[in-house]
Amino acid sequence: MNTNDSTGRNLVNHWQRGVPVSDESVVTPSLIFFAGLAAFGLILAVARFFSPLSKFSGMNDAYAWGIWKTFNVMTLTALGSGPLAVGMAAWVFNRQKLHVVMRTALVSGFLFYSTGLVALGFDVGRAWNFYNILMPWRWNAESAMLEISFCMPVYCFIFLAFENLPMVLERFYFTGNAATKAFLVRCAPALRRMYPFIITLAYVLPLMHQSSLGGLLLLAGTKIHPLWQTPFLPLLYLLAAGFCGLGFVIILLLMACLRYKRQLEDDVLGELGNLLSYVCFVYLAVRFGDLVWRRQLGAAFALDQMSLLFLLETALILVPAVALRSRSMRETPRTLLYMATLACLGGLFYRFTPTTIAFLPARDASYFPSTPEVLMAIGYIALGITAFGLTVKYFAVLPGKMTGRHYRFRLLRQGRAETVRT
Repeated sequence: MNTNDSTGRNLVNHWQRGVPVSDESVVTPSLIFFAGLAAFGLILAVARFFSPLSKFSGMNDAYAWGIWKTFNVMTLTALGSGPLAVGMAAWVFNRQKLHVVMRTALVSGFLFYSTGLVALGFDVGRAWNFYNILMPWRWNAESAMLEISFCMPVYCFIFLAFENLPMVLERFYFTGNAATKAFLVRCAPALRRMYPFIITLAYVLPLMHQSSLGGLLLLAGTKIHPLWQTPFLPLLYLLAAGFCGLGFVIILLLMACLRYKRQLEDDVLGELGNLLSYVCFVYLAVRFGDLVWRRQLGAAFALDQMSLLFLLETALILVPAVALRSRSMRETPRTLLYMATLACLGGLFYRFTPTTIAFLPARDASYFPSTPEVLMAIGYIALGITAFGLTVKYFAVLPGKMTGRHYRFRLLRQGRAETVRT
């Protein structure tokens, strides 16, 4: 796809460089594998939709929510926060070099949110009643889920979809006929005028619903262990979404560039790793400041079951926060991959623990997901992977070959001295 066409250049943000994967067939063994997992999970979801819940879930009277909410919605949406984290760094804090990876972040965020909403559609049981969210006079203003149920679909299907629109229009432009090209050129100025307003709401809505997911847990009160139950839950959930989003974009870029033999500038890697480290430190400062303020610091080091879980979660976030202060580590792909993975695991543990492990709604009550629940969750994840694999082959998502200094993404121990030039 040639993005140097003088007429079409106005349609392409020069920062958001990308090239579709065209050097391999669309259907590959890995795509078939993940598509098969996705199909199996969706078949189970449809069967669950028309069958009694007890056959498909380990939920009980004490645990009225299962892995579909605690993992798919409360936890995995943190990984889908890449557009929020990278976008705010690029647009709000003027880290312009990150524009080159914005499309990867936007596509991953859209796919995470859309597959999560598909899962939620099966989970709620009466998905056909969801149209009520479009009727404000029918809203339950006292519901803790109102803000989440409104913000998530609106953010995904309006604002994230609009932010992903340029790469779709690019494909229509470079593959369309003369009439299509002329029409898109006429539309481009109007779309550019709308973009600042779209960007603003594209950050406000996820800020609202990511914090609301934490606020929802405040309703559980003493049912959540004191190490996690805090008035700062909305802020901590939002910060966890921030470094999980950054970490996942790093992982996705490294794995995709390795898989498709792409190259990425080393200073872009360093910038992402630097931001990941800073956000992790901010999160840890708020986390421990809250424990000191609530006088729960002793419980954090009591070395009982919950204390050990807390220390594990903290270590997973602290190690990359410290390690990524080193420039050489930030710009070494293998180390950066490990550190980003640890940060994401720590953030996912934090988002998952108060909903399930540290959530004790009744004495002697317990919950463990059933096999169908796990298979459905895997199916939703596989659906996102399949969709991403198809998207990068049809649209200009992944960074292409660039001039200047860059890494060849071999996951080896390589420092700045091994940087190559094109």
